[in-house]
Amino acid sequence: MTGAFFISISEHVNLPKRASAHYTQGFLNPYIYDPSIPIAIVGAVVFPLISAFLVYQYIRYRSWFFWAALIGVVMEAIGFICRIVSATDEHNDLPFIISFLMILLAPSFLAAACYTAFSRVVWFSCPTHALSFKTLWCFPRWITPTFVIFDLFSFLIQLVGAGQISRSYDHDSSYDRSIEGSEKKVTSGRVILVLGLILQMSCFASFAIIAVRYFVISRAWREDDLGDWKMWRKLSWMITIVAGLITLRAIYRTVEIPHDKDSGLKYLQSHEWCFWTFDALPVLLTLVVFAFFHPGRYLPRSYTGFTLDKRTAIQQKEEIRPPSVITQDVELRTYSPQDFGGGVGMRV
Repeated sequence: MTGAFFISISEHVNLPKRASAHYTQGFLNPYIYDPSIPIAIVGAVVFPLISAFLVYQYIRYRSWFFWAALIGVVMEAIGFICRIVSATDEHNDLPFIISFLMILLAPSFLAAACYTAFSRVVWFSCPTHALSFKTLWCFPRWITPTFVIFDLFSFLIQLVGAGQISRSYDHDSSYDRSIEGSEKKVTSGRVILVLGLILQMSCFASFAIIAVRYFVISRAWREDDLGDWKMWRKLSWMITIVAGLITLRAIYRTVEIPHDKDSGLKYLQSHEWCFWTFDALPVLLTLVVFAFFHPGRYLPRSYTGFTLDKRTAIQQKEEIRPPSVITQDVELRTYSPQDFGGGVGMRV
């Protein structure tokens, strides 16, 4: 009955085909496509569940330095819960706008979590004599501040651009409005959003090069590390895999935004499978990798606080394995996080 009525109305007022495609069951559909409710339900269940597990790990292992990941996973959970609300209630703009902003901006905090994890891995595993810009291609004392500041700066730029676009959409009362249309109309917001995404992608790509290079050259320092090679190499794999996933997602978000009035990769914008494949899936895999290789499970307790006492870290490494006594004939002892007051299963 409702569908027949809508078809009759659209025929009499001669609505454009593209405009009529935004309607579902008589209500305006804010998406360019008709969102799949079953897939949205899966997202609204899976993302909050894994987010809750990561929050549990954060508290259990006292991984206070991993705060950025906590913010990111909460934003993702909120975003996908609002997405299912929006998909089943198209005439309500608020859930759609919240979902749009949360899902768009949350990966910035996941990237920041990688930066902090990499800094702790470097200070835990790198020999004292190699803690220099020449060796690491970055200042070891400023790894976290440098990348996190750039990442948060890109986040603020994206927030400004996305805010302008979402306000334009919210204030637009036309029958054929959509986020794509708002991105085209608000040129300044679109440009700002693209610049923020490009800055984030450039920052993370630079970080990925430095991180992967470190994990390659660090193989030569196996005899100098604190003992358990596998303990921190797992974190190396975590950071490398997540770097690739977040970079893939950032590329997708950058190229799918329309870049002028008549162009842009419209196929990416108008097909839902692209969003789930190139945005939701990489982020979900990132959360899964965080869950399997949570830094709090492998790093000593002294390395999981909000701040790291770098002098104490250096002193600890020199006391455990003085460089002057290292030879090819020394039998390596296998250390575990428990040797330093933390790690897997430690509650104190």
